[in-house]
Amino acid sequence: MLPADIPAVHELEVRLFPADAWPLRMFVDELAQPETRRYLIAEAPDGIVGYAGLMCVEPIADVQTIAVVPEYEGRGIGSALLTEMINEGRRRGAADVLLEVRADNPRAQQLYRRFGFEQIHVRRKYYRDGVDALIMRLQLEDVLALHEDVIHAAEEHQDAVQQHDPRRSGENTPTKADQQ
Repeated sequence: MLPADIPAVHELEVRLFPADAWPLRMFVDELAQPETRRYLIAEAPDGIVGYAGLMCVEPIADVQTIAVVPEYEGRGIGSALLTEMINEGRRRGAADVLLEVRADNPRAQQLYRRFGFEQIHVRRKYYRDGVDALIMRLQLEDVLALHEDVIHAAEEHQDAVQQHDPRRSGENTPTKADQQ
């Protein structure tokens, strides 16, 4: 998403979420924080048909918004946007991806469950019209495993350096640089 896309995205926001639409300024503010934010749009020949945004402050990534116009639902656009949000969370080192979904939106809940999200909490009357929000989480075990692999490899390297016996290999004692 580029700043030039904001008016069209905001128009969709008001159409798709009339009771809870973000003000236009919120999109401007979100795009101004690329160090912790990533926003995407999905386009068709007739314009923007979907958008999504992620905030990531390690170790948590939070899907701030995701929407597809009804005329384009069922074409994989929501899945593609969500996939990219999850991948962005991974790239930024998140251990978990969180999101909120309306309790009265089973279609979105089903999509999130297909991706492995699980409900972890309910925020009562979260939305302006009194509907509850379900808090859902996707644990990115592969991110945690990657961090654990890096730590394990470093520990193994350190053990190998400490167990090095220069008498057996005919080499000199490792220097501090070798040990690091």
